[in-house]
Amino acid sequence: MFIVNLFSEWDYIYDQKNLHDKEKVYLKGKDKIVPPFRFGVEDVATKMWFHKLAYPGQCLTNSHLDIIFYYLRKKGKYAKEPKVKFTTTDCLFFKTIHALYEKFIAQKKNLSLITAQHAIADYIRGRKMLCGSPWHLCDHVFFIIHMETESHWILGRLNIEERRVYMYNSLSTAMKDSAAIKACQPFAVLLPHFFALFDEFKKENKPVCLDPFEVVKVDGLPQQTSNDCGCFVASFAEYFIDMKPIPPIFDVEKHRDRLAVLFYKYARMKEVEFIDSEDEAPPKGPKKNLS
Repeated sequence: MFIVNLFSEWDYIYDQKNLHDKEKVYLKGKDKIVPPFRFGVEDVATKMWFHKLAYPGQCLTNSHLDIIFYYLRKKGKYAKEPKVKFTTTDCLFFKTIHALYEKFIAQKKNLSLITAQHAIADYIRGRKMLCGSPWHLCDHVFFIIHMETESHWILGRLNIEERRVYMYNSLSTAMKDSAAIKACQPFAVLLPHFFALFDEFKKENKPVCLDPFEVVKVDGLPQQTSNDCGCFVASFAEYFIDMKPIPPIFDVEKHRDRLAVLFYKYARMKEVEFIDSEDEAPPKGPKKNLS
C-alpha cells in the first residue's frame, strides 16, 4: 500500500503488512506530530489519526469527519464552476439538533425553543463554521449523522427545493434502516420551523410550510463489510458533489488510501511552504504602537 511507503519515516513498531490489525503501531513516544498538522477546523497531533483513516476496519472519529467535510465545503465554495451548490454541517450540528429535538419532544413540541438566536439558526445563516455558506444560497446540505446505539455513521442530504432528506446507509438492514430514519427525524421535524424564521426561504411572500421534510432512503448503495461507515459517508457525499454515480462495488481500501495520502501531502505542503488559507490563518493580534 502506498500509504505505508509515504509514512515510512514514522517508526512503525510492527510488521507493516499487519499494521491494520494492531491498536498500537508506533514505538513508544513516536506517535506525536510536532508541530501538529493544521487543518483549519482542527489540529492533528498524532500519527494514529492517519493510521485510522488509511486502514480498512478502523472506525473514523468526529475529528476525521469534521476535517473531511470542512474540505468538501472549501472545495464547493471556492470552485470556479461548482457542479453542485451545497454546504455541509459538522458533528456538533448533529449533537445540537438532536439535543434540541429531545427537549422539543419532552416539552410537547414547544415552538418557543426554536428561535433566531439558536445555534442551529447560525448554521443556517452560514456563520457557525469555517467556509460555511448561507443555506438559502445552496441546493443541498449534507449532514454527518452518528447513530450512537448502533455505533454507526450515516449521511443525510437535504434537498431544499424538494423538502426531502435523503438517507445514505452503508449497513442496510430493516432494523438499521429504521434506526437510521429515526436518526434523521430531528432534521426533518425542526428545520422547517427554523426556515420559517428567515424571509429568504419564503416563496412569493408565502409562509414557509411547517410540515416535516420527507425522509427518503437511498437504495442500491454499496455495503460495508467492516467498520468502514465513516469512509462510506465521506465518499457518498463526494460522489454526489462531483455528480458521479456511486459504484455498486466499492473499494474501501482505495478510498481510505486516497484520503490519507491527500491530507498528509496537503499538511506537509502547508508546513513546508508556510501556507494558510485566509479562513485558516490565526487571528491577527492588535497592531503595535510604533510611535
